[in-house]
Amino acid sequence: MDALILWGACLFAVAGLLLRPWQLPEALWTSLAAVTLPLAGILAWPDVGRAIASGKEVYLFLLGMMLLSEVARQEKLFDWLAALALSRARSSGQRLFLIIFAVAIVTTAFLSNDATIILLTPPVIAVASKAKIDPYPSLLACAFVANAASFLLPISNPANLVLYGGAPPGLVPWLGRFLAPSCMAIGISFVMLFLMMRHRIKVEFSQSEPLPKLDATARFSALALFVITLLLTLVSFMHGSLGWATAAGGVALYAVITLRRRQSPLPGLSEISWSVFPLVASLFVLVAAVEQSGVIASLVRFIFACGHGTEAVMVTGFGMAILSNIINNLPSGLMAAQLAPMLSSHGSAFQDALLIGVDLGPNMTLSGSLATVLWLIILRKHDLEMSYGRFMCFGMALTVPALIAALLVLMI
Repeated sequence: MDALILWGACLFAVAGLLLRPWQLPEALWTSLAAVTLPLAGILAWPDVGRAIASGKEVYLFLLGMMLLSEVARQEKLFDWLAALALSRARSSGQRLFLIIFAVAIVTTAFLSNDATIILLTPPVIAVASKAKIDPYPSLLACAFVANAASFLLPISNPANLVLYGGAPPGLVPWLGRFLAPSCMAIGISFVMLFLMMRHRIKVEFSQSEPLPKLDATARFSALALFVITLLLTLVSFMHGSLGWATAAGGVALYAVITLRRRQSPLPGLSEISWSVFPLVASLFVLVAAVEQSGVIASLVRFIFACGHGTEAVMVTGFGMAILSNIINNLPSGLMAAQLAPMLSSHGSAFQDALLIGVDLGPNMTLSGSLATVLWLIILRKHDLEMSYGRFMCFGMALTVPALIAALLVLMI
């Protein structure tokens, strides 16, 4: 009976996360599912508290990144970047595609994958409208880069902190393990998308609008964002707390910009998605209950039954990628966090494969990650559409070879 309630609660949470019945917040459904577990006696209340508290670093990281992103949005920094890309493209659709792809990589690396979607997608739509060109090649570049580049650095994806329990490897060991697989994933994703879109981006457009000017406060915020990203990289290098560092940087910059603008902080704070905190906290509770059920240990035994070489690493990476596309990479990332310590004794390649599966794998479908779900919402707000099947055609063509290559590099 307990197993039935547990898996029923998990299915309820995943359905609410992906389908959002009656357009109610995702956090409502996951929180209801999480509360069911202690009420049914499946998880003790102290265990619920410990599960929620275990996500402290993740909550702090999310808070900081959302505040930094809000500053960039308010100051229209990415509108300026998109306009600069249009200017530098010199009327070439191919050159514009390349520039936007590069900007998406840098944004993902230093501000996280969700920031790329939230900050870059609307300006890209506006730029395509001004240039009177097809917006989809550049929009797909934003969507796929957001996940493909999300394991370049520890700060590139909140899932990276989740999988390592808030304490990812330092910058040097991280780059030693993930730089080559990440470059491989980005490179293959670029080549495949470029080939699939080559006819649609081979266009010329007229560009007559001057580059918008940034005022002194906007320039200050851009410089401050650059300095904060450098400091976060330094914190990672020194094995410091990325959660506390990101939160401190976000709060400080938001406060300074608010004071410089002499405006109330409330309008900007109201733009932040506060519901993400109960959403993530409730997922921590659900995964803690799943771990107690013994399912995680069974998955470990299955992986090791596949051997300890390339086959097992492939099964680990692709298994996590498929799971992420079925239940979204938020809950699958939390499950991977429970799997990781059990697999790490057999080599770091297994733990690394989990991360790559969670970060890159969701590119297969629209529902694979929060980033792609946000991307679709933004498209619909601008009267643009992308069907599940159409995205999946692109996603499978890009992600399967990229995932194979990234996992193979781990074994070198």
